[in-house]
Amino acid sequence: MSAPFFFFPLFLDKCMDWIHMRRLNSILGTGSRCEKACNPQMGNLGHGRKLWTDTTCGYNSTELYCSYSENADLLCKQPKCSKCNSIHLAHPPSAMVDSSFRLPHTWWQSAQGIQREKIQLNLEAEFYFTHLIMIFKSPRPAAMVLERSQDFGKTWKPYKYFSINCSAAFGLDDDVTKKEALCTSRYSSHFPCTGGEVIYRALSPPNSADDPYSLKIQAQLKITNLRVQLLKRQSCPCHSNDLNANPPQLTYYAIYDFIVKGSCFCNGHADRCAPLKGFRPVKIHGRCICKHNTAGTHCQHCAPLYNDQPWLAANGRTGAPNGCKSCKCNEHSDTCHFDMDTWLASGNQSGGICDNCQHNTEGQHCERCKPGYYRDLRKSFSAPDICKCSACIGEFRHLVGIAFLASTDFLDIALVFLQCCRYKLSFIMNMKNSLSYVCSDIAVCSCNPIGSAMLPFSNSTFCDPSNGDCPCKPGVAGPQCDQCMVGYWGFGHYGCQPCDCAGSCDSINGDCINR
Repeated sequence: MSAPFFFFPLFLDKCMDWIHMRRLNSILGTGSRCEKACNPQMGNLGHGRKLWTDTTCGYNSTELYCSYSENADLLCKQPKCSKCNSIHLAHPPSAMVDSSFRLPHTWWQSAQGIQREKIQLNLEAEFYFTHLIMIFKSPRPAAMVLERSQDFGKTWKPYKYFSINCSAAFGLDDDVTKKEALCTSRYSSHFPCTGGEVIYRALSPPNSADDPYSLKIQAQLKITNLRVQLLKRQSCPCHSNDLNANPPQLTYYAIYDFIVKGSCFCNGHADRCAPLKGFRPVKIHGRCICKHNTAGTHCQHCAPLYNDQPWLAANGRTGAPNGCKSCKCNEHSDTCHFDMDTWLASGNQSGGICDNCQHNTEGQHCERCKPGYYRDLRKSFSAPDICKCSACIGEFRHLVGIAFLASTDFLDIALVFLQCCRYKLSFIMNMKNSLSYVCSDIAVCSCNPIGSAMLPFSNSTFCDPSNGDCPCKPGVAGPQCDQCMVGYWGFGHYGCQPCDCAGSCDSINGDCINR
């Protein structure tokens, strides 16, 4: 085989790449760094991955085979015969996806006498498939079908049927005579007996002008598996029908190159990809490195904090990136979710609802303090300590009265109070020395709310910081002010009344007690 022939598939491959990438670059721009709609580089999806076939020449035992070719006048050349086995003269499926440039003389070959054969590529994720190029070492099949799966092999749909007679083989029209027919006879001729190509483009006019990320085009280009079923062999016309001819007429399928061109599928939101977890690196990886605030293996949803509007694929026709919009969570949440009712109610302006608001905030945008907390107006609402415990508000009311009675500086008391509230300590003032006010980590005063004296302009009680004793109302006694003094009765909100007796009286009803 002459050298120029072996470089032909590489040349053809590069030409197909140029056609697809030229259109993408005209829309997306070169060197855009994914500022607009973008797409990862294209390559051979089969490179570095395993191709599956039903049989391989010499897998079980050494087999004899002969290859045939013709000259420019279609006259038969002398056949070349050799042997194949699984050790030294192997022709495995991997030879179809090795480098056509570095290893031009390698091929896969089926077992002898096989009429039906299958070649299948299984991918680890969804990929965009653009075109297939097959270069046969044997004569091309008289009938074959190219199929794809989009659900990892559960179901299959045909891309294209190939036959020298579409009507007889499949009952279909031929696209040579009827445009856009599902079958073609273009790549099923006997000649050439070796080096014949089969080419399929997943997008052909007029579909090639559509947005490459639209649902219509996705349905055509997206694959998880690709399968070629070789259904009927045909012999090279150089063959003889004489079974006693020397050398013997042996038949098989053989393919030099199986080039599956495509790219990582990223919805127009990535220009680079990386290996999926658990899969070894190959030339064309399956996990997108997402841009435009998107996330997912295929950039198929918005990043956690960017769900303020519905996710969209990029627009490959206009180049619009259609990036995801950040939710306004005032830095109190790291995630949000999209809610359609909220989106519609806002007039399609904002549909993001912040998740798990932190720092004692709540609301669609974490825009208010939770019940039991108040906003510190001295700080930005994005501050992590913006919301203060409302228990401090009740205590703060005391300060006005304390400062008034103590004739001291209200600001000094407020500063101590705020420090107490910050560290969740009790703010306690020593009423024996009105200038003494401290933060204490002792338990909150347990004064009886009926018998204890209240702070001015407040409904709260207070106690001595040294021992927790409460100041009692008139006639009331006890550390917690919860009983009448001896000689008093009628424990209530006004304290206790003096007994109307020469001695003591019953603390409940005031009856005199004779001793």
